[in-house]
Amino acid sequence: MKITYGKRLLPLLLLLALLLSACGAGETAAQSTPESTAEPVPESTETPESTEMPEELPEGAVAVSTVDELLAAIAPNTTVVLRAGDYDLSTAADYGQEETRGYYSWVLVPGGCTLFVENVDGLRLLGQGDVSILARPRYAEVLSFSGCADLHLEGLTLGHTQEPGVCAAGVLNCSSCENVTVESCRLFGCGSLGLTASGCRSLILQSCRIDGCSSGAVMAYSSRDLRFLDCELCDNGQGKDSAGVDLVSADRCRDLALVNCEIRGNRVQRILRSSWCERSSLLGCKVEGNRVLDAVFQFDGKSAVVDRCGFTLRSQERYYPYGSSLFARSVEGEELISFDLDHMEWGEAEYAGPPAEETRPERPELTEGGSEVHAATVDELLAAIAPDTVIYLEPGVYALSEAADYGGSGSDWYSWEEAFDGYSLTIQNVKNLSIVGAGKDDTVLVAEPRYASVLCFRECESIRLSGFTAGHSEAPGYCTGNVLDLYTCTGVTVSDCGLFGCGVIGVYAVNSEDLQLRQTEIYECSYAGADLTTCWDVSFEGCSIRDCDGGRNYIFLRGGDCSWDGEALREGCHLFEGGSYLGLAEPAW
Repeated sequence: MKITYGKRLLPLLLLLALLLSACGAGETAAQSTPESTAEPVPESTETPESTEMPEELPEGAVAVSTVDELLAAIAPNTTVVLRAGDYDLSTAADYGQEETRGYYSWVLVPGGCTLFVENVDGLRLLGQGDVSILARPRYAEVLSFSGCADLHLEGLTLGHTQEPGVCAAGVLNCSSCENVTVESCRLFGCGSLGLTASGCRSLILQSCRIDGCSSGAVMAYSSRDLRFLDCELCDNGQGKDSAGVDLVSADRCRDLALVNCEIRGNRVQRILRSSWCERSSLLGCKVEGNRVLDAVFQFDGKSAVVDRCGFTLRSQERYYPYGSSLFARSVEGEELISFDLDHMEWGEAEYAGPPAEETRPERPELTEGGSEVHAATVDELLAAIAPDTVIYLEPGVYALSEAADYGGSGSDWYSWEEAFDGYSLTIQNVKNLSIVGAGKDDTVLVAEPRYASVLCFRECESIRLSGFTAGHSEAPGYCTGNVLDLYTCTGVTVSDCGLFGCGVIGVYAVNSEDLQLRQTEIYECSYAGADLTTCWDVSFEGCSIRDCDGGRNYIFLRGGDCSWDGEALREGCHLFEGGSYLGLAEPAW
C-alpha cells in the first residue's frame, strides 16, 4: 500500500469543488431571485473591535515586526506579539522552499505556497494594533494548523491580498487540533471559506468577524465542541450573479453552538446545514438581511436546538427544504415549525458548553433482571442474542455459515446481510450484551464468505466481547470483508480476543464512542489493524498488531480521538509493530 501525503491538498480541492458547485447553483437561482441588497464588502482590514495592546509585552513574549521574524518565532509554548502592520507571507525569505523549517513548512499550490504549522503546542499569536496576515496566491489558505494544541490567536486580521480574481482557498484551516481559541479576529474574503475545521476538539471563536468569503463562513467535519460566541457572520457569498453554498456546514460533529451571533447580508443556499451532528444549536442569534436561495436549515440524520433567535426572512424564503422530515427543536425537545420560528422572541442566550463527559463504571457481568446463557453451538449462540444477556461460549469452533437460519430473516436482534458470496451476521439495537468465550485459543468464531465481515454491530450500546478469536476460515481466495464492524455504537469493550485475517481490517468503526480494546491481538489482516472514522474515546491497552499488509501494521484515524497505551494519536495513519507504536506514518489526508 502506497502512503501519500494527500491531506494538505484535500481542503483546497474540496473548497474548489464547493466554489464550482456554488457558481452553478447561483446561476440557476439568479434567474428567479431579485438582486441582493447586501452592501459590497469593504476593503478595510480592521478587526471587529479595537484590541490594541499596551507596549509592555507579556512575560517571556517575543515581539516581531516582519514575516521572517514571525516564522522564526513559531515554537511550542511561545507567545508571539505582532507589531502593527501587514505581514504578506509571500515575502518570506524562504517562501516556496519545500523542506520543513522548525515547526512550519511551505506546501506548493497553484500560483504559490500555503503556510503549514504542525505539531506545535502552546503557541499564542497576539496582534498589537492593526495587524494583518495576508496570503497572495488565490489557491493558498492563509494559515493552516495541523496537530496543534493550546493554540491562541487574538487581535489579528487574516485574509488574501486585495487583487482581481476569485479565491479558491480558505482563510484559517485547523486539522486535528485541540483547545484552539480565536478571539477578536477578522477572517475575510476573498477567501472561499473563513474557517475549516477537521478532526478538532474544543475550538472557540469569540467576538470574531467572518465576512466577504465567497462560499461560506464555516465548514467543519469530524470535530467536537465548536463554539462561535458573539461573532459576526456577514456579507458572505459571491454576490448577485451567484451564491455560496452553506454559510455554516457541519458533518458528523458534536456540540456545535452558535451563540449570540449576528448573521446578516449573506447570499447562500442555506444558513446552517448539519449532517449527523450530535447536540448542534443556534442560540440567541439574529438572522436578518440575508439572501437564502434554498432554506435556512437543512438537517440530515439529527436536528439542532434553536432558542431565543430572531429571524427576518424575505418573501418566499423558507426555513426547511420541501419535503423535509427533520425540524429544529426547542430546548424542551419540541419540534419547531415555521410559525414557531417566525414568532420566536429574540434575546441574549447563555451557553455553558457541552455536558461533562460521564465516567463510565465497569459494567457488571449480569445486569439486574438479565439472563445468563451457555451456548455450545452456533444456533444456541444466535438464539441467545438479546438485550441484558451474558452469553458464555463453550470451547469449540463456531462456523457462522453453518447456522440453521443462515441467510434467513434472523430475529429482532440480529439479521443476515447479503454479501457477494454469502451473508454477514449483523447484531442491531442491542444494549447490555456480553459474549464471553473460554479463551482465545479455545473458542473461535469464523466466517466462510470472503466478502462478509465476521461480526457486525449497528446502533448497539454496552457490548462486551472477550475470550475468543474471530476471523475468516482458511480457504483459497482474497478477503474483502472485515473481522469486527461497529456502526454508531457506544460502550464497546473487546478484551483478551484475537482478530485475524484474511479479513481486510481487524476493527472497522464509524461514528462510534467509548471503544476499549484490551489485551487483544490483531494479526494477518490484508490491509490494516483498525480503521476508525469519527470515533471518540477509543483506547488500545496492552494490544498488538502484527503481520498485516506485508508487515505494514496500520491504524487509520479519520477524526475523533484515540490512544495507544495512554499516548494520544492524532488524525492520520499510524504504524505499529507488535505491541509497540512506531509513529505517525502519514498525517491526516
